[in-house]
Amino acid sequence: MTRAPVLTCLLLLFQVAPPPPQAPPPAPPTLSSVVTKPCEPPVRNVQVLFYDEVFLIAARTFGDRRDPANTTDPGLFVHSKERNRWLQVVAISTAGGKLGRSWTDDPQAQRKLRNAPVGWDFTPFAGRPYIDQPLRTTASVAFPDRITFDEASGMYQLRYFSAFGVQSAETVLYIRRVDLLDAFAKR
Repeated sequence: MTRAPVLTCLLLLFQVAPPPPQAPPPAPPTLSSVVTKPCEPPVRNVQVLFYDEVFLIAARTFGDRRDPANTTDPGLFVHSKERNRWLQVVAISTAGGKLGRSWTDDPQAQRKLRNAPVGWDFTPFAGRPYIDQPLRTTASVAFPDRITFDEASGMYQLRYFSAFGVQSAETVLYIRRVDLLDAFAKR
């Protein structure tokens, strides 16, 4: 009988007080929707893809392999009209985007994709924070075929392979205008 009160006293004596409440960990910083690097203006093999009152978005292709002096590294570029400077877009966030591939189980959609000169599958990038630019296919690079700006969201929508008219083939990525403004302000 004496064991129970002794054990109770020992438990009370050695009872550890609960740790004081801790502040929640800080929220992770919001990732930028775009990764850029400063660059010189692209001068050869350049196509203007989009422009508005703030930015011009352009692509630089490989050029013609038959003319070694004309070959260039492909890239996606943004020009700030306000700052009159260029940045190369190295990667774009996959957050909120849609990543497509060049095959489907739908026979009608597959017929539309039959004429595609290359194959692509960007779906494995869904688990990654960014996807490199330009997009790399099985045998080439891909640039957006349609770019729009949505005033309400403040985002540029970049659509790749939308010309095929097959939703599962299309890749859609978003760049926040404020992220581009910040990138130019830091450079």
